[in-house]
Amino acid sequence: MQIPSRQEIIREIKEKGGKLAAVLPFHYPRALLRAHGIFPVEVWGPPGVDDMAGSRHFPEYTCKIVQKATRFLTGPGAAPVDCILIPHTCDSLQGMASVMKDFLKPPQPLFTIYHPRGRRSSDLQFLTEELRQLSGELAAFSGVRPTVQALRDAMALEDRATAVFSGIASNREKYRVTDREFYTLLRSREYLPAETFIEVAEKLPSGKMDSTGPGLMLSGIVADPLDLFDRINEFGAHVCVDDLACCSRRIYRPAAQNDPFCAMAEQLMSMPPEPTVSSPYQERFDYIIDRMKAGNAGGLLVYDVKFCEPELFYLPMLEERVLGEGFGFLYVETELAPVIPQTVLNRINAFIEVLS
Repeated sequence: MQIPSRQEIIREIKEKGGKLAAVLPFHYPRALLRAHGIFPVEVWGPPGVDDMAGSRHFPEYTCKIVQKATRFLTGPGAAPVDCILIPHTCDSLQGMASVMKDFLKPPQPLFTIYHPRGRRSSDLQFLTEELRQLSGELAAFSGVRPTVQALRDAMALEDRATAVFSGIASNREKYRVTDREFYTLLRSREYLPAETFIEVAEKLPSGKMDSTGPGLMLSGIVADPLDLFDRINEFGAHVCVDDLACCSRRIYRPAAQNDPFCAMAEQLMSMPPEPTVSSPYQERFDYIIDRMKAGNAGGLLVYDVKFCEPELFYLPMLEERVLGEGFGFLYVETELAPVIPQTVLNRINAFIEVLS
């Protein structure tokens, strides 16, 4: 199973005359960008980026995703980027958009999109209008004004890729690969065009997962570095199901709306219950428990970016509910460093020993 690298995909897009969008995490309208001839490559705190220059623009308690992404997007590494999209996923990302637009002023156009926190008809209407406005801004930038059919075609392609992604992410036990290989594939959705992702994903070796020891549900924003999966396996456990923002929190349902903008809005509002959209506590906790039971998980490992407020708001009651259901629970923080601190590894190892 060969997965093209980010650099290969970026080079291919540019050679074909496509435009490249650097997109911050994590709910955004892929199909809308595609219909405008723009291909998203997501930025999740790029490895190897010194965040010191980025940190001086934000309070110390701002997460490393924002600090590292700001440094990257204002440095030479962002040269191939044609535009930037920052969803209002959290206050830190909204602050980043303001700092970038008003003070740092990157050479690329910067777009934003605001997600409603409710699920009322008025919320659907609000997001629909947000997408219409974004489409107008993208058209002025790209010179492409997609027809209704072009929008529907782009949505159909992205729906196919999402269905493939969902089928894999929801059935970890059916694939004969390591945890690292499994999540490397899922995370390639961050930059692979839909058709390329489908082609690569169809080559994932099927068969009974080779696993021993307790199964874990892995939750949080992003599981970096990927060495995390190797170490979990070395400690005698495996990841049987995830609740990661970079993976399973982006499994959207097909939309029933006829208008493409309303359909895209409905889809973006169909994600599983998760903290960044202020999902009701009970819905979120029920979802977590149901997924853990379905995946035969013995415990929940929340591996989270330090200072991630949306996650922290749910944490105390989530821990109480998980423990009350008879599962193990561990919360650890990460600075998005290239090496996992030994103290964090020691805690994960001890957690797995307790579950074994």
